[in-house]
Amino acid sequence: MLRLVGLGLVPDHLTQGALKALRSSDLVYMDYYTSLSCSWSPSLLSQITGKRVEPADRELLERGYRKILNEAAGRVVSLACIGDPMISTTHVSLVIEAKRAGIEAYVIPGVSVHCYLVSKSMLSSYKFGRSVTITFKKGEKVDPTPYQVIRENRRLGLHTVIYLDLSEGNPMDAKEAVRLLLEMEAEIGEGVVKPNDEILVGARLGCEDEKVEWIDIRSIGSSALPPPPHIIIFPGRLNFVEVEAKKCLTSRIG
Repeated sequence: MLRLVGLGLVPDHLTQGALKALRSSDLVYMDYYTSLSCSWSPSLLSQITGKRVEPADRELLERGYRKILNEAAGRVVSLACIGDPMISTTHVSLVIEAKRAGIEAYVIPGVSVHCYLVSKSMLSSYKFGRSVTITFKKGEKVDPTPYQVIRENRRLGLHTVIYLDLSEGNPMDAKEAVRLLLEMEAEIGEGVVKPNDEILVGARLGCEDEKVEWIDIRSIGSSALPPPPHIIIFPGRLNFVEVEAKKCLTSRIG
């Protein structure tokens, strides 16, 4: 049996269902490739669950996943994932491969960075369009997909959740993301990303030093953001309730 277990963003988010699933597993892996946390680590998870926890890197999850499936054929194997496991297509693919191999697979959801930020933003959940990831440049080339997604969402008055790339353990921050968006604007030139646009930046969500703040693009270089992980909302049209809610934005308490 294979279990995909969501840990939430921090240990405070760990559900009783997730804890029970991990404690009753024969083998526990923890994915540290697809996401980043300010507090979760294999050693902390081992301490909480009383289980030995093996780190799962990119090589294991994308190319060596047959090892996990072979182990799950005769034992209960859990893959613990920061946030919610099904946010990552890597984990979806693992469940599909398990089902194809005749292995039972179950998902235990957790608090995702997406739902956490949408909730913190107090923007209408009905008004979010397609999400997108800003990736690091490959050589001199920047992927214009985020620009195109923001353009289409804004045309419909919708908000865009923007994930930031994590490459070999190196997380992109909001300042680099904005720099890349401005580079796309300079190249494409359709007026989608403007210096006076305000974006909502979530930094280290769920952590003690969490920050959720509206920042205009031209000021982000001088903003005092804590280190990554970061995530961004590029807003569409705000209705009157969202305008008022924007004034009430608060960060983590206790």
